[in-house]
Formats: sequence, structure tokens, C-alpha cells
Amino acid sequence: MFLTKDDLKLSYGVHLQIGKTLVERPVPADNLYWKNRTIYVPGAPGYIFIPIFADILHRSGVHLDELLSENFIQSSEKILHNAALHEHEQITWKEHIFQVAELVRPNMSNAHFFSDLLKYAAQERPIRIGSLPFGTAFPSLNRADAYLFLLSIIKSPSFDMGKALKAWYALMTYFLLMDDLADIKEDVKTGQPNALIDAGLHDDGEQLISAMIDKSIVDMAEVNPVLANRIDHKKSLIDLHGLIASIRLGN
Repeated sequence: MFLTKDDLKLSYGVHLQIGKTLVERPVPADNLYWKNRTIYVPGAPGYIFIPIFADILHRSGVHLDELLSENFIQSSEKILHNAALHEHEQITWKEHIFQVAELVRPNMSNAHFFSDLLKYAAQERPIRIGSLPFGTAFPSLNRADAYLFLLSIIKSPSFDMGKALKAWYALMTYFLLMDDLADIKEDVKTGQPNALIDAGLHDDGEQLISAMIDKSIVDMAEVNPVLANRIDHKKSLIDLHGLIASIRLGN
């Protein structure tokens, strides 16, 4: 499915200039993340999140000129190529983290953030530690956090890092939980990481997952009400109780 700048604006609240720039951008050459893709923003969460998060960064104070610069966009693309290497099991998680860190290091403008993120992300299965502002309770929902190294190169003086991180976890909780919900039956069979398995396939786990989605709606509403409404609507369509019950019954 092809998305236009207007689709991104109306469905996700994305700034028209951000949408236009990314929708019209050619697919990067020799980038595994876009392998076999012919458009930059196809209608899949792994690509839609790029303009959505760029818009979140803009709403968090990053200047459009910086967000849409070649340096920033190419840095994003390099991180995603490296993420695909990990996804295809060509490199380990730790190799992925240290390679991404080296990718952004030459342009780093926030050394303290970079150092804290590296300490968190270099865990074998990253999970929130101490007072560091990274991670959720479930490692399976933190599997995209290498992308946060991109924030260490932001130079806009008005950038609100806390606001951006809060919105990032609201967005990733939504997208990754939707992915885990779709894959849960297969992940139970194969033992792949899944937040529903982490939470427990019982009533308490169901309530915990539901509460996490509710929190993502509240947190996103502070930054992007259009997207918050979309998450709320999506939740209303999910029969979480029925899905978990069917797994317990072996269906």
C-alpha cells in the first residue's frame, strides 16, 4: 500500500512537509531494511513509524531543517540497515548496538545521553535499569531501542528529550504489541520473544498488557492526539481476552 503525505497527515497527524519529504524519498541503495521495497514508506508499521517519529521529534522541539537534513535522514537509514542485519541474524544484539553507536559517534552532540543509552542498550536483553529513562518492563518491547541513538546527534536547542522518549515508548508499545498480538500463536510454538508471553498468558497478564496500551494512549495524547485516537480505536477492536483464552486452550 502506498501512503501519501495527506494519508500520513490525516491518519497519523504527521506534518505535511515531513510526510512529503519521506514519501518522495527514493529507497536507499544497498540497504537491507528496504530490500525488495520500491517505495520509502510502504503501509507497514516498520516503515510508517519513520515519519511518525520524525513528527514526534518535531513536536518535541527539533527544527524541521535538522529533521529533514541529509545527515539526519541518512543516519536513520544506516541505523535501520544495521537493525535489519540483526533481524536477519547476521549480527548479534550486542554487535548491533555497538555498531550503531559507532555510526552516530562522529556526529554525537549529547555525550551524556549517548553514554546512558549505551549502558542500557548493551544489556543482553535490554530492560529498564535504575533511574535511566529507557526501556519498558518487557525486553521484547525494547527491541527497537537502538534507533534512539539517533537522538544523540540532535542539535536543536529547543529539543525536549524527555517528551520525545515518552512518546517513543508510547509509539513502540503500540506497534510492537500489535506485532506480538499478531504473532503470539507462532511465538508460543517457537519460543520467540513476545510481550504477551513475558506478561503471562493469564488474567493478570491480560490486565497488564491492557494497562500498557492505555498508558500509551494517555502518553501519546500529550504529544500527538490524532495518533492517540488511532491507538484507542485500534484497542477497541482487539479481543485480548479471547485471544489469550484461545492460546490457553491450545487453539
